[in-house]
Amino acid sequence: MTIKKNTSNLNENILMQVTNGGNYLKTLDFNRYNYLFFPTRHDIENGLSSITKRNISAEELFMAFKETGYSQASKFYLFEHLRQYVIFCDKYKYTIFTDESVQSYGSKLIEKNKSGLIKNTTYTTIICATKRVFILLNLPGKWFDKLPTLGKSQAEPFKAYSDHDLKKLLPLLRALFKQLSKQFLWDPETHLSLERNQTEMYFRWKGRVYPVYSGVSRLMASAAYLMSYYTWGNTTTLLSLQRPEKTTSNIKEDWYQMPAFKRRSFKIVTLQIGDHGKLNIPKYSLDFFEQLLRVSSSISESNNLLFQTASVNGVTPLTTSHLTNFNTFLRKHFCLTDDKSLPLSPTISRFRATGSQLMQLHYSHIQAASLLGNSPHTTRRHYSEGNEYDNHSMLQDSVSILADKAKYGESIELAKNRIKNELKVEILTYENLLKMKSPPMRQAHGSYCNNPFGEQAEKFLRRVQRHDLLTTEKFACSDLMMCFSCPHQVIVAEVNDIWSLLSFKESLEESIYKHVDHLHFHRNYDAILNAIEHILESINKKVLAKATQKLRDEGAHPLWRDQSFLYPINKQVG
Repeated sequence: MTIKKNTSNLNENILMQVTNGGNYLKTLDFNRYNYLFFPTRHDIENGLSSITKRNISAEELFMAFKETGYSQASKFYLFEHLRQYVIFCDKYKYTIFTDESVQSYGSKLIEKNKSGLIKNTTYTTIICATKRVFILLNLPGKWFDKLPTLGKSQAEPFKAYSDHDLKKLLPLLRALFKQLSKQFLWDPETHLSLERNQTEMYFRWKGRVYPVYSGVSRLMASAAYLMSYYTWGNTTTLLSLQRPEKTTSNIKEDWYQMPAFKRRSFKIVTLQIGDHGKLNIPKYSLDFFEQLLRVSSSISESNNLLFQTASVNGVTPLTTSHLTNFNTFLRKHFCLTDDKSLPLSPTISRFRATGSQLMQLHYSHIQAASLLGNSPHTTRRHYSEGNEYDNHSMLQDSVSILADKAKYGESIELAKNRIKNELKVEILTYENLLKMKSPPMRQAHGSYCNNPFGEQAEKFLRRVQRHDLLTTEKFACSDLMMCFSCPHQVIVAEVNDIWSLLSFKESLEESIYKHVDHLHFHRNYDAILNAIEHILESINKKVLAKATQKLRDEGAHPLWRDQSFLYPINKQVG
């Protein structure tokens, strides 16, 4: 039996399609406003709601929303707050859009706030949004000025991830993206034609194999989280990015630039990711991004959106729902926990807060705000708290050190050393944080050291002090010849770094003519040259080709144009 739908009072011309802040496509149906308690379209069509008379028509309301300059996400946001206000008025029998209804609505929200049901921030948000709807309809905004102001004093800043959290999350996300993207690009057509209960994707992790359903969505969700870690972009900005064209700041560097409109601050922000010869963005992040572009283009050439997903039903934008489902998948199979044994999952706002913490450890909050695309005030308010577990550990360390200093009346440095011995740790929390958040130290020959003040540095320091070459008590290891047999050496496949390495290699090779004989040269440098050859064999061929070309065009790195330090010193007798 077919139930006839009641559509006689519905106007199909007052429907509006918008994309909300989670990147969902939504329909704003202004017909709902004509019925008591703002019911759903389903209830209206099935005769489960009652029509009512309003002092402003649904058509007027529709036109006000249509002609405003607000973004689609803002229109959806205001529509939802309008719905809440109308439901309140219908429930307590107030005429909508009157001073009396505004004062009663505010009083009800204050009551909820005092009962602990809503925070100061929520109250302020609701009042401000409802006031914007009134102003949109040319109604007096001053009615809201009579209401108490509570501010946003209870706003909670986003929590940064600790280093331990990142060591659990990032390898998993990178492995997921790497494996799933490879499987997808091997046969895109098959994966795009699968139903939700079918899968051709599998993920191997720590000896187990997991079937991955909705594989394309899982793939793009992992990519969105990695992108948020590399760029510190917020959710709305990331999900609205278009695939970029490759640009160059000069002929030596490749960059991708992606402008996106940030609606709340009403400005364009640009996310950049590229090959700039520095460690701020690791080399593998650029490889990840180029793979992401290949995946995105394979999903849809015609739709230029960067983050999109697809199934047998077609191509759709990636939404916050896909991110939520991805987190459910992670919790079900991997059960990650943080430093406090609470469930750990990726969150874009927390990656953003982590980036802010990293910047503020080494630079000012103004520079951090510039990179985040926020005002300094917003950065201090929402992105400056750091990680709670690390904060408590640092506070505990600080109190212990100050108590020790007060007890023994000695220096802070002696107190720190005594506390380290008592806790049986080699490094305190804050020192460890600085160490972990600092990039490896670059050496003159183009490789890096991830422990420049460790055991090797102490041996080097003792040796140079024995020869009266240095008087300082603390000095980074600079034993360039020992780097190639040191476990702390790090090689970064960047053109400038490999150019330095090639220059160093060339400098060593040319020193053969200053040795007593060839045997003397090979005894000194064979092991180092063999190690460098082994490194060059493992470098990406494109990077190696660019570095080699730079060596031909510009010559050796300035540090290696004079090889005299490699030769024996000939003392002149006057």
